[in-house]
Amino acid sequence: MRSDSYTESRGATEDYVSPFSGLSPFGEAVDEAVEQSAAEFDESPFESYSFTESPFGESEYSAADEQSQLATEFLEALHDEEFTEALEQLLDAGAARALADAQQWSMTPSEAECRESLQEWIAPLITEWERTIDNFAGGLENADLHGLAEQELDELLDSLETPGALGSEVFENFLGKIVRKVKSVIKQKVRQAIGFVKNPVKGVIGIAKSGLKTIKSGLQTIGKHLIGPLLARLKKIGLSLLKGVVAKLLNPLTRILPAEIRPLVPILAKRLGIGEAADEASDEADEAADEFGTAAEMSEAFDQQLFAMFSAEDADEADEFDEAGADEFDEADAEEPEHNTVAELDDARARLAAQLSAYTGSEEPIAEIEQFIPAVLAIRPLLKLGLKVTGARAKLVNLIAQPLAKLIKGMVGPDAARIIGKIAGQDPSVMIARAVVGVGFTALGLETAGHEEDTIPGEALASAVEATVTRVLDELPDEALADPLQVSAAVQRAFAESAAAYLPDRLLRADLPERETAEEGGFWVMMPRSTKPRYRFRKYTRVFAMPIPRQVARAVRWNDGGTLETYLLDRGVDRWPVHAEIDLYETLPGTMLGHLTRDETLPAAEHPGAEEFQPLTAEAAGLLLREPALGRRRKVGTAPGAYRPVPGQRYFRVRVAKLPARKARRPRRLTTVRWDPATKRLGIVIKLSERRARGLQARLQRAAPAGQRDLPAVLSALREIFLPRLQYRIARRLLKAQLVTDPVAAAKLAGELTAATSTGLATYLAQRGAQFAAAVADPADGVTLAVTFTGVQADSAQLPAPEVVATPGLK
Repeated sequence: MRSDSYTESRGATEDYVSPFSGLSPFGEAVDEAVEQSAAEFDESPFESYSFTESPFGESEYSAADEQSQLATEFLEALHDEEFTEALEQLLDAGAARALADAQQWSMTPSEAECRESLQEWIAPLITEWERTIDNFAGGLENADLHGLAEQELDELLDSLETPGALGSEVFENFLGKIVRKVKSVIKQKVRQAIGFVKNPVKGVIGIAKSGLKTIKSGLQTIGKHLIGPLLARLKKIGLSLLKGVVAKLLNPLTRILPAEIRPLVPILAKRLGIGEAADEASDEADEAADEFGTAAEMSEAFDQQLFAMFSAEDADEADEFDEAGADEFDEADAEEPEHNTVAELDDARARLAAQLSAYTGSEEPIAEIEQFIPAVLAIRPLLKLGLKVTGARAKLVNLIAQPLAKLIKGMVGPDAARIIGKIAGQDPSVMIARAVVGVGFTALGLETAGHEEDTIPGEALASAVEATVTRVLDELPDEALADPLQVSAAVQRAFAESAAAYLPDRLLRADLPERETAEEGGFWVMMPRSTKPRYRFRKYTRVFAMPIPRQVARAVRWNDGGTLETYLLDRGVDRWPVHAEIDLYETLPGTMLGHLTRDETLPAAEHPGAEEFQPLTAEAAGLLLREPALGRRRKVGTAPGAYRPVPGQRYFRVRVAKLPARKARRPRRLTTVRWDPATKRLGIVIKLSERRARGLQARLQRAAPAGQRDLPAVLSALREIFLPRLQYRIARRLLKAQLVTDPVAAAKLAGELTAATSTGLATYLAQRGAQFAAAVADPADGVTLAVTFTGVQADSAQLPAPEVVATPGLK
């Protein structure tokens, strides 16, 4: 039976707008969303979950079980994809700041100088964080939190949040997201306190009773005796996170957080009953960790620290957290810096480049390559073949160095360097500057150098050697690394691919299948030149000037969950095809996307954001450049960290002339899934840029071309945004939150929630379009649509009705 809302919405749209030219100005792609939702659900949402039969009876429910359940609920309530992205954005801004400072020095700045600059940069954010927490503490100290309903508590917390004028969108965005976590912790602590007082026996059995014993005079003292100390510790943990940001920027391959706050995580592990196992596996875990990770790992560790603080059993344990996480924060300048493997690799790479360019020996340069390989091994997240054992490590170095030295023998020495330099042409910055003068851009002015840079040939060879070593380690399993024949075969194959990438095409055989371009191409040069040898990325010397048809733009995925088409439309493109220039970049160990924004070959007036750099997959390279071999095979997703740089990853940036100077604010993620385990509330957040929101509003007005509200087109456009992979993402979230433990049931429930989201939006558009119009009319950039299901149960038969609300701005 059809609902009344369905009948009403259908009756309002009896006249449909034709897709043919001249009849509908609404140009969004609306046909692919339904098909795409089914096609993109081919990835199993259950790969990370396994279920085994418990050997215990159903009655065996211990304090550890309760504690594990508490941890799951707490961490799920804190889980925030947007916080991870805000942290990634903060890291990128800091990386750009650090590299910009380094470009101003005539010589490489010391670590102390870099640290001082970064601390000055982040100081306003630290000050504002402390002020914000103090505001919460002052406002909650004497508040009667027990007498407040949850909505009233939300309103009180919102009133205590007074954003400061930081003058930085990055700082303000990060502060807003971390404050959202603070409010979540406060609300959970208030619920916990009320539950403890109502049922003290259960509270004693449970482990999460920090501060509850101090409530002597009733629930009215929660704010003073419980929330106040909680916020004081929260402030210190937040300061430690910001200190971790500076540490990560100084040394991108450091562990997730500084040494002084790592003790908090083992405390949590011990609390969860895995302390002994964690102690035994700690060394192995450090080696196996993804050391190239940034925001996702830092965000997870931050949440674990918050839980460790939240579940402290008494004041003494809380003091232990304070000592572990805060005392050394004040002693940062006295710390011994961690081993900087990136800087050592920079130095080793420069040394090898110089040695190969000046080599005059008659034998293969085995010794030079053997000295270089350990620097590449040092940045590997996993040490293979027990390489801590000196003999195994030396044997592997020799097995790789010997065949590699034979392969490059004919390309080393001063004569070979001159030949390579002659083929490469002038200073690469000159080549790039000359290439970008074509579609209305102005060159940076580096072409005045007028001289050939003699380090380029050696750097090209060093890049080929480094890539060869990396490819061999990636390709061969552990047992094969001890076999000379297998290593030699892998070196030969890897070197052919690496030489094709990092040496000029005219040095290569015309029939070499590993060539990256069918026509004359460029080669990859380490940048920025002003900071050598502290290079942070490579850039391709050829800039591709290409027309981009709308059909191609629609097929290229973007990291916000949209496409290149939506990106260009938001930037102001109104005609197709778009004549654009496409720059290509490649990451080095330690590269952050913020480093790419400091490309010194760009016009001086250009200040790109990190979000403009997109992964150059084989598919994107084929569509945009017609050279798929320039891309790198890597799955492109929309989860936090999916676009995190890893060494050797390639990126592209599209530049279009004569676009408006002011960039409209765009959401960093079009769709977000939020889950509150306490209220079983699932939220689907859809963010619309100002351009897209106004386009949808135009179709909702009766002044549309057909004189009718074009609701089908509006709903289809929204489905195009939220539908892809939504069922998969909801299913993963439900399983992780343990609301549903059966994978099949999770997929079914997620599918019904996805369908209900579409139905809820259809009803909203038909009945409450005026609210959407008011949000569009607001001066804030963009509109946020929130579809909320409160009281979601594992039984899909009890699916709650969705509530849809539109608010101005991108929240």
